[in-house]
Amino acid sequence: MKILATFGAIFFLLLATASWAGEVSLELEVSGQKVTARWEAPFEVREFILFYAPWPKRSPIESVPLGSLKELSVTLPYGSAYYVAIGAFDDLGRFYLSNIEYFRVLEIYQPPPGVSWQWQLTGELDLNVPAELFDVDLFETPPEVISALKARGRKVICYLNAGAYEAWRPDAASFPEEILGRPLEGWPQERWLDIRRLDLLAPIMEARLDLAVEKGCDGIEPDNIDGYLNATGFPLTREDQIRYNLWLAREAHQRGLSIGLKNNPELACELEPYFDWALLEECFTYGECENFLCFISSGKAVLVAEYELAPEEFCPQALRLGLSAIKKHLDLDAYRLTCEEAGFEHP
Repeated sequence: MKILATFGAIFFLLLATASWAGEVSLELEVSGQKVTARWEAPFEVREFILFYAPWPKRSPIESVPLGSLKELSVTLPYGSAYYVAIGAFDDLGRFYLSNIEYFRVLEIYQPPPGVSWQWQLTGELDLNVPAELFDVDLFETPPEVISALKARGRKVICYLNAGAYEAWRPDAASFPEEILGRPLEGWPQERWLDIRRLDLLAPIMEARLDLAVEKGCDGIEPDNIDGYLNATGFPLTREDQIRYNLWLAREAHQRGLSIGLKNNPELACELEPYFDWALLEECFTYGECENFLCFISSGKAVLVAEYELAPEEFCPQALRLGLSAIKKHLDLDAYRLTCEEAGFEHP
């Protein structure tokens, strides 16, 4: 009971300054109904203990002895929500507690191959477009508009820039100068982010994800998550990008948000298990569409926007492969031309 009382004090008061707190690290991953916890300690452990309590009630706190186990996966029903922490005894009997995390097992929206969609980030939003899925700007779209779309049975994905700074956003002042890199080619008001600095970047992106939940978005479209292939001003590696993209996916899923993989053909099939759909720009123009067929094979939509090609140059192949391809203006206004509207039929 003394251990539980100590844990309870940490749990409820978040005493992060305790000298014995934070020695044990805990990570959670939520994929559908499967929750995986992994933990480590930088000392010889006599025994690990799992502590959990219902979210958001925080009580009762339950515990399970784990011995030397360092990973645990469970499948839980939709609606499950818990706080989790890992305790550890060292050889001298001293007790250490990990960071406290929480998760919610929510049914994540996963659009199927062939879903109809609209992508509009500029201009007055046209709610009458006959699309099942709308992709709109997180900051610019009022919650009332998102509610109106959902009342019509539409799913709503909210665009946010996860890899670059945008000077005009309301949270622009939150970005420290030290994580701002070179301007994006063709977009001088945007600067690449140092995605390695999660200590500085995570609170900003977490706030954006929380805003997506608050506004009622079904999912998010994170842009510019391929910085390692660009002249960012930082020595980003492939491993840095994978680590950041997986972090984004975990944080989105923890909040019940669907998340799409934006472009990133080199990493498509490696990241597919962690993302719910994909969105590609001009993949027919650049010959990258087939990199994403692993999404189609897994029953996940691949959304394609072409800016320059005529429908006859991409629609027959798109329909054959099961890709949801549309022609758009580069500024992503309300204009949309689907393959069906252009006179092409599914094979």
